[in-house]
Amino acid sequence: MKPLEGVIVVELARLLPAPLVGAILADMGAEVIKIELLPRGDSLRGTELFALLNRGKYSLSIHPEELPHVLPSLLSHAQVLLTNYRPWTQGDLGLSPDTILRTHPHVIYLNITGFSDNRPGHDLNFLAESGVLDRLRPSPDAPPIVPGFLFGDLLGGTASGTIRLLAALYHQARTGKGTYLPIAMRDEMLRWSFSAAHLYRLFGGKLPPPSMDFLSGSMPSYRVYKTADNRYIAVAAIEEKFWEELCLFLGRSDLIPYGRSIGESFPHSELEKIFGGATWEEWRTRLEGTQFCATPVYTFEEAIQMPWAESIWHKGFLSFSSEARLEVPPLGAHNEWLRARFGLR
Repeated sequence: MKPLEGVIVVELARLLPAPLVGAILADMGAEVIKIELLPRGDSLRGTELFALLNRGKYSLSIHPEELPHVLPSLLSHAQVLLTNYRPWTQGDLGLSPDTILRTHPHVIYLNITGFSDNRPGHDLNFLAESGVLDRLRPSPDAPPIVPGFLFGDLLGGTASGTIRLLAALYHQARTGKGTYLPIAMRDEMLRWSFSAAHLYRLFGGKLPPPSMDFLSGSMPSYRVYKTADNRYIAVAAIEEKFWEELCLFLGRSDLIPYGRSIGESFPHSELEKIFGGATWEEWRTRLEGTQFCATPVYTFEEAIQMPWAESIWHKGFLSFSSEARLEVPPLGAHNEWLRARFGLR
């Protein structure tokens, strides 16, 4: 199934969030034309990240001075323009929203940046200013962790941008009208902060200390436990029925009253002893087929080997469709074909 077949996307973007939007659209059937400015092309070209983000796209390499001539021709046929530039770079490249939408009012112009005030930044900065990073602490007095997962880029940038873009494509299909969609990753991370917002409202405008709320490991029923070989089991038995089933499975009905207790060391220490009494593999075998939300903590290497991951990790690539094109385009690989097809000078 290729729901976006027939949609043409012009991508003039680098780094991760915006090119990943392009990769998702390509997996859904869109034709993504990646413009790479010579002499180097994309700054990530030659890296494994470039391959992950740009497989299945069409590479058009041009000199910067060609852009004012090439871009209008492409946008006459395209539905989407995808970039990640701050205003002065937009101006330098002839990509100001007013200019694009005045000359091509049908185009959806998605631009992903870090901050709405146009400062530079990276994932850790977006988490810091949105209030997300402060909640990522192992204890109230510990410094925030530096997560190895790019929440700001992927959630605040790629996911937010893709959602807005798909809605705009629906509007475009009905009305023929385009729009400008500026995405600021810091701002978007605040929009996604439903757990913190829930606690804020629940406690009358004052959050509990980091690591001392319901979902930060303070409850025995929602935390990770170390096994005998220093690996981990994730327990997320928040509902009373799941917690009761887990306690009975472990032979510890005396722990049932403590599922949602916060600040009591007894249930934590008892469960630490129990899970620490067997290896990760022993627990994985024991938990197989159970229904009370206790699961092994897999490594990435283990996860991609699981049967359910076959349609996600395929031939060394992550994809969003079983029909994804996986070829990584050499620089300018499609110049001749694209120039002929769109009459590019």
